[in-house]
Amino acid sequence: MRERNKSYNKANTERRISIFMAVFALLFIVILYKLFTIQVIDAAKYQLAAKKQYESRISLKSSRGIIFDRKMNSLVSNIIMYSFAADPNMVDNKDSVAGVFSHIFKKDKSFYLDKLNTRNTSFVWLERRIDPKYEQQIKDLNFSGVIKLNEPNRVFNYDKLSSRIVGYTNIDNNGLSGIELELDEELSGKEGYVVMQKDGLGRKRPAVEYPRQEPVDGNNVILTIDMNIQKITEEELAAGVDANNSTGGKVIVMNVKTGEILAMNSIDNESGSQDKIAEITDLYEPGSTFKIVTAAAALEESLLSKFDVINTYGGEYMNIKDSHKFTSLTFQQVIEQSSNVGTINIAGRLGKERYYKYARDFGFGITTGLDLPGEMKGRLKRPVEFSPVTLNYMSIGYEVLVTALQMANAYACVANGGMMMKPFIIKKILAPDGTLLKEFKPVEIRNVISKQTSKILTELFVGVVERGTGIDARIENIKIAGKTGTSQKMVEGKYSKSKYTSSFIGYFPAENPQIVIAVIIDAPGAGEYYGGKVSAPIFKRIAERIINLTGLHEYSTPEYNAEVVQVNNIPDEFSSLNLVNFEVSDAIKILNENEIPFEVEGKRKNAVVVSQSSVTGEDGVKKVKLITSGSESVNNDLKESSLKMPDLKGMSVRKCIKVISAMGLNYKMNGNGKVVTQIPEPGTTITGNQQIIINCDLPAKY
Repeated sequence: MRERNKSYNKANTERRISIFMAVFALLFIVILYKLFTIQVIDAAKYQLAAKKQYESRISLKSSRGIIFDRKMNSLVSNIIMYSFAADPNMVDNKDSVAGVFSHIFKKDKSFYLDKLNTRNTSFVWLERRIDPKYEQQIKDLNFSGVIKLNEPNRVFNYDKLSSRIVGYTNIDNNGLSGIELELDEELSGKEGYVVMQKDGLGRKRPAVEYPRQEPVDGNNVILTIDMNIQKITEEELAAGVDANNSTGGKVIVMNVKTGEILAMNSIDNESGSQDKIAEITDLYEPGSTFKIVTAAAALEESLLSKFDVINTYGGEYMNIKDSHKFTSLTFQQVIEQSSNVGTINIAGRLGKERYYKYARDFGFGITTGLDLPGEMKGRLKRPVEFSPVTLNYMSIGYEVLVTALQMANAYACVANGGMMMKPFIIKKILAPDGTLLKEFKPVEIRNVISKQTSKILTELFVGVVERGTGIDARIENIKIAGKTGTSQKMVEGKYSKSKYTSSFIGYFPAENPQIVIAVIIDAPGAGEYYGGKVSAPIFKRIAERIINLTGLHEYSTPEYNAEVVQVNNIPDEFSSLNLVNFEVSDAIKILNENEIPFEVEGKRKNAVVVSQSSVTGEDGVKKVKLITSGSESVNNDLKESSLKMPDLKGMSVRKCIKVISAMGLNYKMNGNGKVVTQIPEPGTTITGNQQIIINCDLPAKY
């Protein structure tokens, strides 16, 4: 019995050992399989996961391009400043870090602790662009998980000279206004990066074998601005505003032959805004400076000579009064003495249709196209909108809203023999190494009046300064042509009897005009309010200083670039004409003036040119074909044509909108910043009536 039990126990033990060995072998096989899977089959996946545990990618900031004036004086450039950031997950002693930063920067310790205790992030800013006075205290700081970065910072080199034009950037060096905003993509460059390795203490060290992409600095920009003339303008405007106890003012200095902006500045003591370019954004009723339209139209239409006598009704007509009570004046005297009654009489002979045509041709009611953000087009009523008294009031500068730039450009047009130039302020764009990337040269827009009319108008405007309301703008040995303007300001829906806009716009030398200066002063409060007494003296001081500084020689010979404006598919003889976005009536006028044959597809009334091409008629003559916004082919193209969806990812909102708007697409924009996703995806076939959805990386309120 005992032997049998012994045998049974032995068999049982062997069986248990066998089971244990089998289980052990099975587990061993499972472990081997798992190791094989990890090390061979899924090796890449786990290697990537491992790398993420000890590598971190840090952005390297690029330096924005430098902005120069026309003589290569740098108006704004960069300095390098220190910033501190941290990875909250890697900071060993947060209390110690917060204590040190609190001691150095004199901030509450909790300010830094809140940042260091931020959840679900590996990057927080502790201090950005610190004051140089702290550099000695922070140069040896070395904490686990705390990173010191170099960041370029924008600085004005001449005490914020031309700062409104140049504009400002935010703390991330993105353009907010002015040229900084207009050319943000050109100036900003491209960020680089370096892959950093976290050591055993959590400190980040660059690893030679890891990828590094150096930042690419932004392109440099040369403006048409002359720093010395800009300085004169800013000083004299500030002095004039102060002397007249005014709420603000605006000045523009232009080269009449090229359209280059030589200086531009504004002061707004009411709002205190530092970034608004009021010369192109603020609208006002110009008063008598707008009489340039009436005078030019009357001469161009051969309705009057400067010696014709105008009935001025004793200086009062339909509740409109002159400051001088003349019964009659010659046309020349009407302009010299700025007679409202005489001007209304002349405008009545023109009629509202002809008057509107010339006002439009002079650029009112449309933007000039200046390369700065925020330009307003103003308000010019169409003839169908005229009330029974609109023509009367518009002829003397009321019931019309303009910008200072529009007014300056209208006078520059007369000074330039009747040819309107496109104003511009960006002269060149250069690569960081100095290579020329783009150059902008003068562009002729249209011939508004004949050279003969221009000559007579200049004679009339010289009379304004020699004998009329602009006598305080006279400069010895220099002939000045100009016009005064005074208009009541609208306050709470009514014309004020105590607040005025005072202006003087003139050009010189009258025999061969080079420079036009527009001076507009808002609500002078020192007693005088007429443009001839308030703005003309400011004009004189600016003009005298410019003449003494430059002698005007450098502005007398413009360089034209026939290749600046190019239009696809237009024959060589038409290549300088780009009529897209022109009103059809204006485009037709330009073509007729240049004796260019054409045809129009679509509506001619209240329509604009959306595209143009060249066609050959049945007679074999090449002609320009204008396609208007009312064209069936345009509408059908938008609805039925197939397009390929462009790749918008990474674009700024500003550039993205330009691209999809140019394609005529409907879109919905979610957020701000840069595009991260889009629907449909790039390369997808779409139709013109399909809505595009754009999602950006920042919330809309950011």
